Amino acid sequence: MDLNWISTHGESGLRVLSRLGRFDAVLQLLEAGADESQLAWTPLIRAVAIGTLDDVRRLLDSGVPLEERDWWSRTAWLVALQTGDLAKASLLAERGVDLEAVGRCGMPPLFYPIQCRRTALLRWLLELGFDVERTDEFGTTALMEAAEVGFGEGVELLLGAGAQLDLENNGGTALGIARDWGIITRLLDAGADPCRLGNEGRRVLMELPAEPEIGLLESVTRDDFLRARTRRYGSSNPERMEEPFWIGMIRSGVCGYSATQHFKGPSSMGREPVWCAQRFGQSLTLLPNGRVVLIGGEHEDSYDPDFCIYNDVVIRETDGSISILGYPESVFPPTDFHTATLIDDALYIIGSLGYWGRRDYGRTPVHRLDLRTWRMDRLETTGSGPGWIHGHRATRVGDHGILVAGGEVLTWEGGEEHSVDNSQGFVLDTRDLVWRPHTS
Repeated sequence: MDLNWISTHGESGLRVLSRLGRFDAVLQLLEAGADESQLAWTPLIRAVAIGTLDDVRRLLDSGVPLEERDWWSRTAWLVALQTGDLAKASLLAERGVDLEAVGRCGMPPLFYPIQCRRTALLRWLLELGFDVERTDEFGTTALMEAAEVGFGEGVELLLGAGAQLDLENNGGTALGIARDWGIITRLLDAGADPCRLGNEGRRVLMELPAEPEIGLLESVTRDDFLRARTRRYGSSNPERMEEPFWIGMIRSGVCGYSATQHFKGPSSMGREPVWCAQRFGQSLTLLPNGRVVLIGGEHEDSYDPDFCIYNDVVIRETDGSISILGYPESVFPPTDFHTATLIDDALYIIGSLGYWGRRDYGRTPVHRLDLRTWRMDRLETTGSGPGWIHGHRATRVGDHGILVAGGEVLTWEGGEEHSVDNSQGFVLDTRDLVWRPHTS
């Protein structure tokens, strides 16, 4: 085995372990004969990474440069934050290192203990007043970084320091990045916008693999696929849909195209779209009894042959089994980018984007899902509501109110559809079904 092999991207085992902060493993490779020059370590960085506190102190006393960088553009200070050695980091801080130094890609100091899960170092930096919202050059925040690497203690510390939940980076937030069940539920409990939850996050909350796994379709036969290849509406309110292909699609998480390839067609070109559980604009609600309820959502964009907006309800039971409920289109039309708010024994489903040509401009669609019977009812509301809204946020207020804010409202004027940002708040009283303006 060549300990010094370097890839075309300039990476080697030694360099990768150093980047990850695995300085114990770096030391083992060095002792086995790996070429230390690959790391471009200065004597001070080396002492911080694999030396003793006394080694670091002696070098500082000798007046060595403080801000020289290694192959990963880290100073001794940044390396100290990765090691988790508070004594070394404190000593460097006392001797005047640049505490605001950033590493490669503008990575701020907070990111280094986060990536290596150094709770004590992160807490110390936050106590020193480091900016919790400082981003790298890609716009990533510390909370996003902690959510992405699955550092639950870091998420808790950052929330305690006032980290904003719904800051965006390329359209995503910390909640959208998270793949850990505990982190996802903690962010939701803290008030993160549920609509930011991505398909992978929904799968995690369903206790399914975050990434699609085509192998989970192996128990589904081609006859199962052909029989239930496409969406159908329920014939009763509700109708339990016992389709192995649909259950398999939920568990596997693959897209309609992948399912078509797996079962060797037929293609969706010129046909109805393939039924799929990989959706956008699907609401997810965690019930107090441990059930998970998912409603509607759409697969793909309108130009895709597998584009479909659904009107079903998927329930993950506490034993891990999955139920699918269908509804007549006249009872519950295809619904996406809505909200589902839990009040007592019901979910109130508000808003939708829906299919072009089927939007009832000026009206706000509201449905009630009874969690005891699973019956779906369309509710007629009065008062001045937001209109045909989607992509909004709904928050329970008091015992019976639902505050709707944000999102976009579609209108029809002059023979054209228009989309405007919703800048107002509206409260629906679920007792009398009257919309009222929100007053803070």
